Amino acid sequence: MVQIIPIILLLILFVGIMVVFSQEKLDYVGFSLLAAFISVVVTIIYFPDSNFNTFLAFIEFDPIIFIISMQVIIMISEKHKIFQWIALKTLRFTKGNHRKFFYLICIISSLSASIIADITVAIIFIPLVIRACKILKINPAPFLFGISFTINIGSLYTPFSSSENILIGAAFSLDLQWFLSKFSLYVFPMLILTLVVLDFTMLRKIKAPTEQQKEILLEIMDPNLVIVNKTQFILNSLYLGAIIIGFLFPINAWVVSSLGAILISIFNKEQISDNLAKIDWKIIFFFISLFLMIGCMQIAGIFQIVAGWTTSIFSDNDLISAIILLFSIGILSGFLAQVPTAIVFISLLKNLYGFEVGAVPDLILMAFLLGINLGSNFLPQGAACDLMALNLAKKNGVKAFNYKSLLKNGSLITLFHLFFSVIYLSIFYLFML
Repeated sequence: MVQIIPIILLLILFVGIMVVFSQEKLDYVGFSLLAAFISVVVTIIYFPDSNFNTFLAFIEFDPIIFIISMQVIIMISEKHKIFQWIALKTLRFTKGNHRKFFYLICIISSLSASIIADITVAIIFIPLVIRACKILKINPAPFLFGISFTINIGSLYTPFSSSENILIGAAFSLDLQWFLSKFSLYVFPMLILTLVVLDFTMLRKIKAPTEQQKEILLEIMDPNLVIVNKTQFILNSLYLGAIIIGFLFPINAWVVSSLGAILISIFNKEQISDNLAKIDWKIIFFFISLFLMIGCMQIAGIFQIVAGWTTSIFSDNDLISAIILLFSIGILSGFLAQVPTAIVFISLLKNLYGFEVGAVPDLILMAFLLGINLGSNFLPQGAACDLMALNLAKKNGVKAFNYKSLLKNGSLITLFHLFFSVIYLSIFYLFML
């Protein structure tokens, strides 16, 4: 028998947390922990069979361990300026040619987003790009649009690029090989096509810098200046490369990442406890809260009810269902936070298709990942990297890159990406399944 009162209470709590999470000034961790506690209490009252082990089983520890470990690995890599060196080396390779620099820096930042969080990519690359453009005396706005619109394409490429990919990968047992096999033919054509569109619509309007400005740039932006200890830089670059290669083997990602975090800390003679103290624990506790709330909603039968309604919308044809899912999640990701959206749809898909490994068709999972990664550019507030880019642009006086211009261009590029995704899913369905 359906219990209406707990369903209403749990939905109110979950929607409330979604609203709080979108407000920067509010303590979303505190509110989410409180909401999770109330959800558990409500569930125990209305469903007395629930106990501690019931709720503990809903917490996905694999992605939590993975996120903690990857934060340690990336933190040490950033300490040794590995990604800053890559950005400066890219700039030097172009010899100050602004068009070559545009293509290469966007490609490098996009591929970097397949390894590190999108907001970290923005923090590393955007200040360097703005500084380089000021030296060349050219408008940095097209470069910022290029980075913002291609970061999410790169995030598609691995199961550890973002929190939502980690959650989806863990929920459906998707490893690095799965991501590479499903998205290699999408990521690179879409990346180049996006940059060509931005080149013709924005970059070509910029006057090329003089040879003197190029020489000044190359003199100032020397990649060797960021290296404090060359030996440590080389060793940590090798450590990072070894960890990434480790994900190619048929081993659980959380095992590779946790072992990598421990070893890279030991090799750098750093206390693992000190590194753990420096990571972002807010997102970890937020995840735990969401897992508990989703678990309570599962016990209350909310997802079973929604799955019943959704069955009438979804088709027996996987391609049609995938397209519906792509646009649904793509649009929602622009309005709602990606992590809660991912967790909700994970539960929904499991209730629709079954909880066994492999029950959800690959085409549906591809549409899920395409929608949640690419849809965040629909509105500036939908992606943390876009908000960071706006903040950095404002601080550095880049007037052509503002909320209004990002909203206009972001919504158009998102629709472009989603329609291209429909073509890709159709080709995959017809020729590759």
